Amino acid sequence: MEWLIKFFKGSDYLVPALDIGSYSLKLVQSQRKGGKYKVKIYGKKEYREQVFAGTELVDEFELINSIKELYNELSVKDKDVIIHVPLSACFYSVISIPSSKDPEEAVIDYMKSIISPEEFAQVNIDYKVLPISIEKGTVDIAVAAVRKDFLDIRTKIAKQAGLRPVVIDIEPAAINNQFYLNNPGKTVSPVCLVDIGASFTKVIVSFGGYPYITRNVELGGQAINEHLQREFMLSSQDVELLKRGEQVKDITYDEAFNVIKKVLRKIATEIMWTIDNFKDRFNLEVEAIYLYGGSAKLKGIVDFLGELSGLEVNRGDPLGFSGIFGNEEYAVASGLSIRYKGDKDAKI
Repeated sequence: MEWLIKFFKGSDYLVPALDIGSYSLKLVQSQRKGGKYKVKIYGKKEYREQVFAGTELVDEFELINSIKELYNELSVKDKDVIIHVPLSACFYSVISIPSSKDPEEAVIDYMKSIISPEEFAQVNIDYKVLPISIEKGTVDIAVAAVRKDFLDIRTKIAKQAGLRPVVIDIEPAAINNQFYLNNPGKTVSPVCLVDIGASFTKVIVSFGGYPYITRNVELGGQAINEHLQREFMLSSQDVELLKRGEQVKDITYDEAFNVIKKVLRKIATEIMWTIDNFKDRFNLEVEAIYLYGGSAKLKGIVDFLGELSGLEVNRGDPLGFSGIFGNEEYAVASGLSIRYKGDKDAKI
């Protein structure tokens, strides 16, 4: 009867959104009524085996089975799905052009200036003329590029799991969109959104409702785990307990956090570099940082990054729009969940 529900609800019916992460899957299905959104279903599943090594898919069978199992556990029947391209596998930038210049011509010229003709033929390029511009007399254009072979692989995985991808969005857009869904009044000042995932940390500076600057950092929760394992000779299970604030083998969380700080300092350096880059390009100051991802839950991380950056630092609430709090790892799935088939803003 799912098709009948879609028929009567029309564009208000939102299909499930699946975040295929390097360590786990996250699914969110939202519902929309009268312009307001509410979470209908959400859940996650960690892989039993290593599925990704960096950006490389190393266990396709485990990934497909995990997707099927998550759908069964959450009793999701809808086969339409929204998926994404991680920041590590896409290019995103905002360019400013004179208002007299043709946007499509400007985008093609820009992309041809930074990649070879061979690479140009291997990517899908899309752009959006933003309704805002930072400098007078110019037009700001968001440009996204994704390798065609990556899209083919990601689409094939979804189909082998029995799903039908109807929207493929890019990660920075998803993280950005969930932020403004939860904080609609924050468009007037630039913000820095930091998603500390298992393998990568994604840094996005957004302004006026749109992502402007992005940076992908090859450090995340796994790097924190490896530092703790080496320092204290612990198992992966003990490390997870320690990160949750529990004392393990006479090791206190305070001792563990001194080790965690080593990774956080490196991440903070990349965050500040991204913020400074935005300021240099657009002459605007970022006022606050919002943290997402599993490592955003770490005790002490907000105060520590606040001291290092000198900025206001907060934990984000991706599902806060529905009154669900403390789920920082759902940033991507939350942002994807408000997209719909035919949504031109989400098209690659």
